[in-house]
Order: sequence, then C-alpha cells, then structure tokens
Amino acid sequence: MPQFKPVIITTTMPTREEAEKIGLLLLENRLAACVQYETIVSHYVWQGEVCCDEEIRMVIKSSRCHYRAVEKLILANHSYDCPQIVIQAVAGGWRGYLRWMKAQMGL
Repeated sequence: MPQFKPVIITTTMPTREEAEKIGLLLLENRLAACVQYETIVSHYVWQGEVCCDEEIRMVIKSSRCHYRAVEKLILANHSYDCPQIVIQAVAGGWRGYLRWMKAQMGL
C-alpha cells in the first residue's frame, strides 16, 4: 500500500464550473480528501503581455503518492495551455484531520 504523506496541490482555473468539474473527479477517484475553491485576481505575463484575470484557485488536499495522477487528471481536463500546478509538503497538522485525510483516499 502507498505511504501517506500529506500534501497541498494548488492550481488555478478560469471558471468555477471547470474547477468544480475537476474537483469532483479528484474526489470520486479518491485522489483528494478535500478540494477548496476561492476567487482570486492574478497578474502575470503571458506571451510577452502583462495580464490581469479573475480566476478560481483550487487547494487540493492529497497525498504525495497521488501527485502524478492528480497532475494527469488536471492536465486532461484543464482549458489553459500552461496551467499552474504546484505541490507543497505538509510538515504536520492535527492528527485527527490527517487520519481523516488518509481514510478518504483509502490509504
């Protein structure tokens, strides 16, 4: 059985609908224990132009062993040419919550 190492995976989407579609797929496939959505404003440079867009940030609570599958699912369902997908290790947390996360992913 894969080892549980909690991580936070963050990505952004152009719409709430796209974010929720991907979030539900992650949960249904037990690749995430929880997905959160928040509206943000992003400034960035794309193809030499400074852009400013409203986006939906997704915070995905998962396990390191699922990262590649999460990345693959996001890329297969994302409308951006170059989506942000970053991973951060979780150094600790409340044990009860971490146990719940692990159980949700069947680990």
